[in-house]
Amino acid sequence: MQLATKHLTAFAPATPNLGELNQLRGVLLALTRCGAEEFGLRFVHNLDMCLDNVNGRPLKRHLYADEESFRRDYFASLDAYFARHLLVPRVFVVACTQDENENAAINVEAACRTVKKYYAACGLGKVVTAAVNSRPYKYLAADVVHIAGHLLTDEERRWLENDEDMRKKVFVSEGIIHNMSRTYILQKYGQPKMRRLLAAFENGRPNVVFALGGRVNGDEIRLTTVHAAAILEKLAMLQDRGFNVIVTNGPRTPNDVTDYFYEQSLVGGQKIAFYNSKPVARTAADRTPEKWRIYSGRHEAAFLRQAANVGNVWPAVLGLPDTLAVHTFDSFAGCETAASGIPTAICRQVSIDRFVRPDCYRLAEQLTSGGYAVDFEDFDGRVLPRELGLKTLPNANMRLARKIAAKTAAVLSGKED
Repeated sequence: MQLATKHLTAFAPATPNLGELNQLRGVLLALTRCGAEEFGLRFVHNLDMCLDNVNGRPLKRHLYADEESFRRDYFASLDAYFARHLLVPRVFVVACTQDENENAAINVEAACRTVKKYYAACGLGKVVTAAVNSRPYKYLAADVVHIAGHLLTDEERRWLENDEDMRKKVFVSEGIIHNMSRTYILQKYGQPKMRRLLAAFENGRPNVVFALGGRVNGDEIRLTTVHAAAILEKLAMLQDRGFNVIVTNGPRTPNDVTDYFYEQSLVGGQKIAFYNSKPVARTAADRTPEKWRIYSGRHEAAFLRQAANVGNVWPAVLGLPDTLAVHTFDSFAGCETAASGIPTAICRQVSIDRFVRPDCYRLAEQLTSGGYAVDFEDFDGRVLPRELGLKTLPNANMRLARKIAAKTAAVLSGKED
């Protein structure tokens, strides 16, 4: 194997969206582990990876009135970034955000274009730009493009097959890029406070860990208390068949659904355990309808105590032996557990507009038909999670990282532009 000759870093724009940030972190971490030495490179981990907008708003082109004001903010943000770093990154990674829909690809292309202009203007040499979780688009400034397969329509797949230039750039994955691994799960599981908390579930019984999804800004995805009641009925059946049952929520889980599961955990002999993972309101501003990703309601005090004493139990609970991880199918987190070797189930107890979000339906079908997950409706608890015989989802992070490393090596050696 060729010895590493160049030590490189990579960076990415800051984002308030946890899912987007985890994808960016997942790619940057994979670069340090992907075996880039084969290409004469070694990527080192950059703890301060985030490029922040000096003006405090997301660096998204569609939020700016014109190209010049966008370029000015981006250049100022890059100035601030390079003022505190000695190494010049050779890879820039930016993620598409599904909530932006038609603006996502335009925003990514604008970011890649502007970063390349900055490098050229400042004489910083070459930079390779990578777009994560992208949509089909005639990218010019993005050098490597990742597209999750469930985001592609049949027409878009045909377009990619017939566009030779894009085929060279694009990497289509099963599942998503993420920031989860079996090692990370076991590290969290091994923390002393988690060991004390989870000891009660290490009682020889199998476990079901249900991760609730939720809503989005529009009305195309809705998780209601009606759905919650149906989910609870299924979980109660599994509990009666000998399973420990743990329910967690996330930032998108509505407050009324959060309250429902927490209150159910307090009655009926505590058939389920519930742990809140939403940030908890602390001010009046946090309790406005616009801040729906922050929990506000009847149990703020209890959840604040839980946060202080325990913190976020996800993903430590996935380290429990013989565990089935269940995700509502509005969430792409099923990819994370399936790729980490955790038996995974997809629950369809969510209202999703198929016309607006066909990707949710496609991903659920890809995971279940591919043997990476089971449909929760079909899981009756008569077979233990470890006996389901599910396949581990291929590691999209590492495959994308190697594509980025190969492109970087070619660009830095002058073999490609």
